[in-house]
Amino acid sequence: MITQVPLWQHFLFAAFATCGFAIFFNVQPKLLLWEALVGAIGWVVYLIGIDHYENPMIYSFLAAAVISLCSEILARKLKQPAILFVIPGILPLVPGVGLYQTVYLIMFKKYTLAASTGTKAVIVSMGIALGILVIASLSRVFNLYKLKKAFSRNDAAKYVDWVNLGKNRTGNKFVLNRDELNEHLNSLNIDTDSYKKLDLEKMEKNSSQDIILDDDTLKESE
Repeated sequence: MITQVPLWQHFLFAAFATCGFAIFFNVQPKLLLWEALVGAIGWVVYLIGIDHYENPMIYSFLAAAVISLCSEILARKLKQPAILFVIPGILPLVPGVGLYQTVYLIMFKKYTLAASTGTKAVIVSMGIALGILVIASLSRVFNLYKLKKAFSRNDAAKYVDWVNLGKNRTGNKFVLNRDELNEHLNSLNIDTDSYKKLDLEKMEKNSSQDIILDDDTLKESE
């Protein structure tokens, strides 16, 4: 059985597999170690879940949630999109063997076994998707909480550290859309009129390594 192999071997081979997928997706070399670590941790959690739970939905959900959580943390530490760590990390969990066996059994008209194998593969896939969705949703809620907290303290510059309003990242440049900024603040019931022009200037002169550009400035430079 797969769980009879020592966990350290599973950890090592899962790390290599995740690293291979990351290279295939043209991930930056400096991130490969982190990619491998996320995938290996997720796979070990998956195996431990197999030993403790009979329902494949549970252990696939837990493994995907751990991968997504690690990805969100690394995304903030390394200033990279979380999906960059999520996609290679979950690939070892994808039930490719189960889907292959399902098609194989259907070809030989063993429909009962095919239905059982296919159902398990679908349940695992649903657990993976649900784990990613839950953590991503909680991460967004946390971002909005930090945003509201930063503005309640009149610390507008911290907004950039938690939410990328422009959603267009090229190199190390963020595009800041002031209309979208006001829209987000209004959705949080924050009075934007109380913040003076000085707050926006502080935001644009943020001391972080990222460069903040206003849409108008970006158009003028073009």
